Amino acid sequence: MNSIESIIKKIGSYWDARSSSFDEEHDTEDIGAWIDALDKLLDSDGNKSVLDLGTGTGFLANMTARLGYSSIGLDISKEMLNHAVKHAASKETNAVFMYGNVLDLPFADNTFDYIVNSRLIWTLVEPDNAIKEWLRVIKPGGKIFCFNRMLEGVGLTTKRLNIYEDDEVDKQLQIKGARMEDLTSLLVRNGLADVKLEKLPGLTRPEFDLEPWHVLMGTKGS
Repeated sequence: MNSIESIIKKIGSYWDARSSSFDEEHDTEDIGAWIDALDKLLDSDGNKSVLDLGTGTGFLANMTARLGYSSIGLDISKEMLNHAVKHAASKETNAVFMYGNVLDLPFADNTFDYIVNSRLIWTLVEPDNAIKEWLRVIKPGGKIFCFNRMLEGVGLTTKRLNIYEDDEVDKQLQIKGARMEDLTSLLVRNGLADVKLEKLPGLTRPEFDLEPWHVLMGTKGS
């Protein structure tokens, strides 16, 4: 097993251990506001397909499925995926969940209309390779949407934390504390057009969120 594979295995194991408490720890979202935001960002076209990377317990994939999109959620944590499947059953969505690595997606070129993810981007190992791989599987004109809480005017602030409590893993998280301009540069230099990083005030609940939700987005050229 090479170094990156070892790192990814450790990250997957960490989220396996967190899976049983993850929903309770993050149960502060206004789902109605998320549904509205996704409906607007994804052009209200339920005939299109969505790939939710780092799906976790299925937060985004189950919502896009409710909106009528053909939705697949992918994650490296099998325990997280077990919860995602249970949520899909309870919500009666047709989202599909599968195990996989965001650096090596098990899909053909030009497969999806949209890639979405929530709280994933700071965890990326080899972020440039990841974005190139995501670009490969979306169709020309397709879009990538990366949702994350960020400190306004600053960017990601996870650099203060060694969340995995493993120095080998921590040093591989190259953009865990990236500034906003670094994040837009990541998408631009890997071939995405119309790159934007925007605050999503409708998703932010001041009583819970010290750092507002933002979306980093870009489009694959035709």
